[in-house]
Amino acid sequence: MHTGQTHTEQTQAEQSVSYLVGRMSEGDSQAFDQLMGHYYPKVLRMAYLISGNHADSEDIVQETFVLCWMNRKKIKEPEHFSSWLYKTLTREAWRICRKSRREQPVEEVYGEEEPQASSVLDEVLAHSRDDELYRAIGSLPVKQRTVVVFYYFNQMSTKEIAGIMGCMEGTVKSRLYTARINLKRELTRRQDAEKEVAL
Repeated sequence: MHTGQTHTEQTQAEQSVSYLVGRMSEGDSQAFDQLMGHYYPKVLRMAYLISGNHADSEDIVQETFVLCWMNRKKIKEPEHFSSWLYKTLTREAWRICRKSRREQPVEEVYGEEEPQASSVLDEVLAHSRDDELYRAIGSLPVKQRTVVVFYYFNQMSTKEIAGIMGCMEGTVKSRLYTARINLKRELTRRQDAEKEVAL
């Protein structure tokens, strides 16, 4: 998916993040605040899609940033900060998901500024309404959900996802394949149920 950023703009953004990470690791709280502002909307969406509810997603993001500040001196490669942050987010999301199974409507997080996910999903999913798609994603096991979020919503490669999730690339591909089948099955089931109600 085209982000609207030129290669130069992307490089400048990455350099800016690396600089802020370097400042944060030295204890600069203003740099930390700027990094939080930069990443917050994206990680909140990711946390919501993985956890499936608003309250948990807020907790996940808060815990992720607390860990980010507490472990700032351990970040040795500022240019890889995004991967480090997503790995931390994933661990926190899985931990909180194990503790809580509440559900809440997607609209509370997304509203009007939801990224156009359906444009990057397989054709199988392309004809589904967004709310249907998010509910179907929410029905997946948490590790399948995580792979779908990183692959489709963040446009990450299976190799990058494997690094973040701490597993083999083949495992990521397997989870992605299974997730696609489960999503198709769930979306078809929901659509059939709606047709029956309409009759």
